[in-house]
Amino acid sequence: MNTEMKTTHKATLWAWLLLAVLCCASPEATARKARTFSRPAWVGSTTSTIRITKVEFADTATIISFHERYKPGWWIQMSKDSWLLGDDNRKYKALRGEGIVLGEHYVTPPSGEGEFKVLFEPMPRKTRFFDFIEGNMRGAFNIYGVHEEGKAPQVPEEREPFMMTPELERQFFTADTACVRGRIEGYSRSQGYSTMLYNRCEPTTGERVPLVVDIREDGTFEFRFWAWHPVEGALLIEGKDFRKWLNFYAVPGQTTEMVMRADGSVSCASAPSGPFGRKRSLEHGVSELCAYPYDEFSAVSDSLGFKDFTENAMRRMRERLRAVDYAAWRFGYTPWERHLAKCQTRLVHGMAVFDYEMNQSFAIDYEKMKWEEIRAKMAPYRDPANYRFLREMPCDDVSALVLRDLDIFLNRYEFSSVMRSPAVLVGSMEPDSVAKEDAAMMAVDTAIQGADKPSLLGRLVVLRALSSDLGRHYSEAPSMYDSIYQNRLAYMNREVLRVQAERLLEQARRRNTLTYALPDTEGGNLLRRLTEKYRGKYVLIDFWGMFCGPCRSGIERSKPMREALRNHSDVDFLFISTEGEGPEENYRKYVDEHLSGEDVVQVSRDDFNRLMELFNFLGIPHYETLDRMGNVVWSGLHYAPEEQFRLHLENLKQQLER
Repeated sequence: MNTEMKTTHKATLWAWLLLAVLCCASPEATARKARTFSRPAWVGSTTSTIRITKVEFADTATIISFHERYKPGWWIQMSKDSWLLGDDNRKYKALRGEGIVLGEHYVTPPSGEGEFKVLFEPMPRKTRFFDFIEGNMRGAFNIYGVHEEGKAPQVPEEREPFMMTPELERQFFTADTACVRGRIEGYSRSQGYSTMLYNRCEPTTGERVPLVVDIREDGTFEFRFWAWHPVEGALLIEGKDFRKWLNFYAVPGQTTEMVMRADGSVSCASAPSGPFGRKRSLEHGVSELCAYPYDEFSAVSDSLGFKDFTENAMRRMRERLRAVDYAAWRFGYTPWERHLAKCQTRLVHGMAVFDYEMNQSFAIDYEKMKWEEIRAKMAPYRDPANYRFLREMPCDDVSALVLRDLDIFLNRYEFSSVMRSPAVLVGSMEPDSVAKEDAAMMAVDTAIQGADKPSLLGRLVVLRALSSDLGRHYSEAPSMYDSIYQNRLAYMNREVLRVQAERLLEQARRRNTLTYALPDTEGGNLLRRLTEKYRGKYVLIDFWGMFCGPCRSGIERSKPMREALRNHSDVDFLFISTEGEGPEENYRKYVDEHLSGEDVVQVSRDDFNRLMELFNFLGIPHYETLDRMGNVVWSGLHYAPEEQFRLHLENLKQQLER
């Protein structure tokens, strides 16, 4: 064999040996050569509990390494239906976990930190960015825009941002009946509930009206309500040992059809259409992405002053707005859906600033500090210049009326230190004094906005004050409150606001009676059955719960008074709570100790919902009074020391029986 042939033979032999080595190489060896994101970053995340530490693009799987930080001994759970959305818009399903079992509890180690991996179907090695989606249910771990550090995805400019034109605003305020119908997957009566509760909130007036929604045996439901404009809402579902929310969106004159899946996510068979239609943002909501990171609120608020905290919150808000822009682009939001998500982001970060202000104001020890010290401490919170962050809020955007969080935001603004400072409050309900107070509040709002007239939200503060005053005090002095109404009507610069103000006044005038009859509804008939034996007596009804501290405090403080009136010929007490609030043994022990000898009734959660709807209350403790004929007394009895209670009872008798 010549030299040339020997050389060729050796080369061929080495080629076969190399091929054999490659064929026998382990998957692990191959994975080590996979392309990686060694320093992964992301555009936005709905969680601070887990973060991605490494991404490996192998031929057989995309491997995501996670670091978890949580309370030692507490558990998290990652859905086995998790998936990745690649930059090619394809979904890549989860295959299995390493160090975690998907769909089962992962208990946080004693150190408070853990490591695990999740393997997904293989994405292309050239992938530049992707989204980790655990699911669409409340509290899901979603991490958006995962990329190698320094190589963030470029979000295209929004081509046609939503603009609320005068014509669109006219359509926005087209009042009509809205319909929501749907189905709960896997529903069974054995789960312990047959109703849901919708807390209807009108942000313009601050009114809250509970609405009970019945669920049929097949899990379907349907309800209708009057709406002044598009609204977000949530149905509260409480069953055996669980509590969850079903979010919805409704437009006046249209029907929303939806399915609630077992994991809590929602799909829309038919969503509202037109300029204010929503579908994609309902099926893949980014509400968690919009949220302020309250898990770090305490630490940040303890270390920062008002100005620095505000700047920190606004910086966080801008980061979240970029993340919302990314998510809206990725999931194909309409301009309206993107606009609403950004309004939501602004509102919740503004609320965080108000929460800081409220906490700091409450922390001042008014008993131990001198007046000069209190004034110095409160000065930053009473200075309109420190509230310029409101210029970044949707204060003049009617779109914000859609959002559930607006009610809380307005409450915080209405009762903030800047609106309740000594320079604003007059402290009298005389019409002239109220007019001065309203003018001072609107001057503060105008200064904050740097405008020449009050903002929409500033005007809503006045409307909500009117709602509260007419609802609670109109019957005491009708002519005085008619004057207050006329003064406040001048601030209502939109037709819908004037209509709401007129409705509030008419409602107050209709209620200008001492009592009203129970309606012929399921709730009314239920209460008749529960109180039938008290006919001929006044009865004070206490709606309470074992978990409610103020409820128990009221019961315990009133015990001496109730015992003194035990055999009174004119009054009795009835205590109503829900079944299954806790261990039966604890309930019986509490009743024996603090409610011995009283009439105590437990009703189902569904029946309690109907009583909440009947009396229009959403929290406990709540008190109602029936007269001798079983009619409801508008301004009824409340717990008080014995002599004061007796006096109140006698006054009530004189009013009703004269």
